[in-house]
Amino acid sequence: MKKTLIAFAFASIAASALAQAPGGGGGGFTPPTFEALDADKNGSLSQDEVAKFFAGRGPPGGGAGGGGGPNAADIFGRWDADKNGSVSKAEFDSRPRGGGPGGGGGPGGAGGPPPGQAPR
Repeated sequence: MKKTLIAFAFASIAASALAQAPGGGGGGFTPPTFEALDADKNGSLSQDEVAKFFAGRGPPGGGAGGGGGPNAADIFGRWDADKNGSVSKAEFDSRPRGGGPGGGGGPGGAGGPPPGQAPR
């Protein structure tokens, strides 16, 4: 009985810590809406609009240390499915999204493995 209670307490503490950890699923980042990113309200996103949103939002790639935010050029490149230099609402709605450990993205993205390394 004591072992069960100890195991339950440990699991509860671990779950709470993960929920509060940056990129751990319960953190404070709310993904932007298309409308919030489309500063000029022309119905598509430019790389500059995406860069302005992500500037100053933490270290590049979600790692430790100072930095100017995630690599907006990489994010824009993933979102711009047809590679025409702008992101439509349809592309934005079907963009790759984060998941798994770290909760933050694909290769090179926050929570994802470095480029060239396979996800675990």
